[in-house]
Amino acid sequence: MHDDSPAGLPRELPRRPRPHPAHRPCRARRGHRGAPRRGGRGPPHHRAPADPARTLRIGHAERDEVIEALRDAAAEGRLTTEELTERIERTAEAKVYVDLDAVVADLPVPPPSDRVRAAAGRTRVGLPQDSDEPGHHPFDPLVLRASWDNAQRRGRWAPPPFIRLESVGATAEVNFLEATTDLPEIDVEVSGGMGSAVVVVPEDWGVNVDRLGTSWGTVRSKVAAVPQPGRPLVRVHGSVGMGTFTARHAGYFERKRLEANGRG
Repeated sequence: MHDDSPAGLPRELPRRPRPHPAHRPCRARRGHRGAPRRGGRGPPHHRAPADPARTLRIGHAERDEVIEALRDAAAEGRLTTEELTERIERTAEAKVYVDLDAVVADLPVPPPSDRVRAAAGRTRVGLPQDSDEPGHHPFDPLVLRASWDNAQRRGRWAPPPFIRLESVGATAEVNFLEATTDLPEIDVEVSGGMGSAVVVVPEDWGVNVDRLGTSWGTVRSKVAAVPQPGRPLVRVHGSVGMGTFTARHAGYFERKRLEANGRG
C-alpha cells in the first residue's frame, strides 16, 4: 500500500483522550435558573433604579441657574475672575446634573442634582405613576409654552404634581385659584426667555422661589413662602432668563369673578 503522507509524519495524529464525565467542569447553561450572569448582575427587576442625576440631560434653564450662582460667589469673593470664567465654561459644557454638581461642589449652594433626586423620590413614595397624562412624573411635566401667544391654565382643574412654564416670548400662566388638589407640593419649573411666567394661588397657599435663578430677569413674589397648615406649597425653580416671574394672589377682577361663582 502506497504511503501519501509527507516524509517524517505519521499517517494519523494521536487523539487527545476525552476526560471521564465525572471529571468534566460544570458549565452553567444560559438562561438556567440560578446560573450566574455576566458581571454578577441579578435579574432586571432586582436592579436599583437609575440615578436621574446621572442620566437626565440638563437644559439652558439649569445652566443659567448655576451661572447665576457662580456670579454671586464671585461677587462675594469666593471665586477669582479666572475661576469664574473657567467654571462658566465647564457649565456650558455640562450634559447631566452631576456635571453641574462638580462645578459648585465647594460653594455654599445646594447641589443641582438634589432637585431631580428629590422629585424622583417623591414619585416613588406615592405620587401617581400610572397616568398617561403629562405632569405625573418629573421627567414628563405638564408644559405650558408661550412662544408668540400666551399660554394659560386656569378655571376648575386638578393640577398634576409637575408643571413646566416656558415663557419664550409671551406669558405662560398657571392659575390655581379654582384648582382642586390634595397634593402637599406642586413642582413648577420655569424656563424663561424674554416672556413672563406667572403663578396665581389662593390666599392660604405658599410659593417658594428660593431656587429660581434670575439671570438677567426679575423675580417678584407677593405670596408667603410657607403655606397655611394642610395647604399646598408651590416650589418654583429654574431660570427666568431675560424675562420676569410673578407669584401673586387673586386680583380685583378675579376676586369678583370668584364671588360671582360662589367660590370667593
